[in-house]
Amino acid sequence: MIVVMAAGFAANMTFNPFDSVSTVTVQIVGLLTGDQEFDSPKTLSAFALAFVLFFITLILNVISLAIVKRYREQYE
Repeated sequence: MIVVMAAGFAANMTFNPFDSVSTVTVQIVGLLTGDQEFDSPKTLSAFALAFVLFFITLILNVISLAIVKRYREQYE
């Protein structure tokens, strides 16, 4: 939720690093806000975004663990 509060609900994609942008977490919160049915397209797209975010995070963690394991110094 801190990402939502920090980034806001602005969905502007620009090359200027000082402009506000929208993150995946903000989009998930925006899609799940309100009273909606479970099988609505908005709810299903929010769950799809959450799955993609989880999968990308998992892949990055596995890659980083492999890099750390390879370059970690071994002490006697």
